[in-house]
Parts: sequence; structure tokens; C-alpha cells
Amino acid sequence: MAEVSTALPELAVAELPAPLTLHRPDFAWSRPGLSMTASGEAERREGVSLQALLQAVENGPALPGAPGPWFGAAAFDRAPGAAWAGFSALSFLLPALLAWTADGRHFAATFGAASRSRLENAQRAQLASLPRPASVRFLAQPGERERWAALVERALAEIRAGRLQKVVLARAVDLESDQLLDPHALLRSLFARHPTCRAFLLRGGDAAFIGATPELLCSTEGDLVQTEALAGSAPPGQEASLLESSKDRREHEQVVEHIVSRLKPLSRSLLVPGQPEVLALPNVLHLRTPIEARLSEGRGAADVAAALHPTPAVCGAPQAAALRFLAEHEGLDRGLYAGVIGLAGPGRAELAVALRCAVIRGKRARLFVGAGIVEGSEPQAEWDETELKARALLGALGVTP
Repeated sequence: MAEVSTALPELAVAELPAPLTLHRPDFAWSRPGLSMTASGEAERREGVSLQALLQAVENGPALPGAPGPWFGAAAFDRAPGAAWAGFSALSFLLPALLAWTADGRHFAATFGAASRSRLENAQRAQLASLPRPASVRFLAQPGERERWAALVERALAEIRAGRLQKVVLARAVDLESDQLLDPHALLRSLFARHPTCRAFLLRGGDAAFIGATPELLCSTEGDLVQTEALAGSAPPGQEASLLESSKDRREHEQVVEHIVSRLKPLSRSLLVPGQPEVLALPNVLHLRTPIEARLSEGRGAADVAAALHPTPAVCGAPQAAALRFLAEHEGLDRGLYAGVIGLAGPGRAELAVALRCAVIRGKRARLFVGAGIVEGSEPQAEWDETELKARALLGALGVTP
């Protein structure tokens, strides 16, 4: 193993000849050019402010090719309820062992005492047997379609009254397997099916939060920020109709305007394309506008994340009114769904919006899907949109809708 220099105590970083696969990781992150897994806990930071917490973890070690050693998540809005037992509303961890592959190079890092033995034990344990395929079935949700239709109509009434411009409604889909579900196997399946997304896994007690999100909240390196507006959806093969849809364009423009208005006070330059492009995923199309900024001196990922979250793509506009509507009427414990998940370190961060995701606990899986409601929305069309989005997880579970 070729050593990579580091000045920090109780830290060992090594370049490996082959990737190290951690058995039952506590965190995993995969996207084109980067794959990371982490296990154990050397240090934990928790708090009530996303901005303050990200500022606190900016002082960790810099690692070759990695956004940072700290990993974690922040809830959408309120603290997770009983359905999210084991997960914190806001926490980032420095793992005991981190393994990653960046642009074809393989690394491992250990933090804290006994780092060498921890790495050696992980290398010996990395070959694990593959689980047999599970049989998964939907759990009945009587009246769910009617409840959804009534919720959409209530949102449209608020929009017509001028109290809302947009609100993003979400619902859950519950499934049960005939055997214990393997979150890491599901993660591998998700990334294989959605290789352009960011596939993630975060363990909490006896549960795991997994997903393959298409939406980047922000990626920062020095003063460079990359983010995107992702809103407006259509089934595969309908690129032209999506670009021409006034309803989807309105929904998309609200997200662009929100991001631009929040980044301007933090930035010395901002680059926003004039027209959106179509992001084609295996199960759904989205309108996408990539946005790039150069931050003003003294600003960093913590400021950007705090300014952007939650975007109208997962909340609505005006933000305060949308949050109030969701709290009063949605009736869903979102927990980490539509929150923030990712990695952070000195001068770099990669944070995504936690979408196309599920909580896996034993034999049960709860999937979360949503749709943006604006003037012109129809309950059945919005239900169909959530069905399209659910296919990302259903396919990984081996379920045919």
C-alpha cells in the first residue's frame, strides 16, 4: 500500500491496489467517478442549525478525490418521529473507517486509535455471501388515492386563493418482504439501475435510509459552487411535451428563481442558462437547469446549504406558507425524506436532496414519493407522477408496479 501524506494524528490514509468493500457499512455514497463506504464512529456532531454544523465539520482532514470524511443528513423540516427511530434530525459523523474509489484510484482512511487493525480486519471480512432474492408485496393502504385527491384539491384551493404559488406533496408506499431486506444489496441494485444518480445509504439503529437521488443540493470546491434546479416531470419518451408544458415550466422557473435569489447575496458571480434541459432517467424525465456560482470571500458550503434548503422543488413557494400547509395537511412524517444528505470536509462538500428513497427496517420498506402542485395540476396526473418516481425503488426491490 502506497502511503498518502497527512499531518493529522490518529489518522492513517492508504492507497490500495484494489477497492475495499466494507461489509454492512454505516454510510455509502456512489455516483459517476466516486464510490465511498464508511463504518464505525470516531466522532459525532449534532445540532439544530445546518449551517453551524457544516461549519463545524469544515475543519476535518482533506482526502484525495473525496468531498470530505464527514457524512450525515438533515431532516426536511421537523425532527423525525417514531417511524424514523434511530435517525437524528441533524448529525454528521467522522467514521472509524472510510473506503473510497475516486476516478479509478482506491483509498482507505482510518480515524482514531487502533486504525491499522481496523483496516486489516475490514480487508479480511470484505467477502460476504450474496442474499437470495426476496419476495416483496405491497401493504394495503385503504383510501390512499382518495386522500391524495382531496389533498391536491385543498392545495389547489390555496393556490387559487393566492396564499400559495406551489406546494410539493408527498406520500408513502409500504412494502413487506418474506425475509430480512439487505440495504446494501438494494443500494448496489439502485446504483446499477440509476448510475447517473447519487445512490446513498445511511444506517440508523436497526434501520437504513437508502435512495438514488437525481437532485444535487450543492457541490462546493473552494469558492466554486455547483447546484441545479430540478422540477417538472414527464414519463420517458415525452421530452418535447415536457419542454412545451406551461405547467411544468412554471413549476421549474419557481425553483430557478429561488436558487438565484438565495445565491446572489453569497456570490460574486452567477451563471444561469436561459433555458432548461431535459434530464432523462430510466423511469422519469425532469426539467433541469444547472447553476454555477463563485462565492464571495468568507462564504462556504455551510452558507450555501443553509440558504438553499429546502428548495421549492421539495417544499413550495412561498416557503413559509408551503411549510405551514404541509405541517397542517400532509399528514406524513417525512423525516429525512426531502432533507439533505452527503459529505463535507475542508473546502469541499457534496450534498444532495434525499429523494427516490426508502427506510428499510427488517422485512419492511417505506418508500417516499412526491409531486409539485401548481395551477393546472390534476390529482390523477400527480398521482401518476408519484407512481413513476416510485419505480426507482420498486425496481431495486424486484417489485413490478
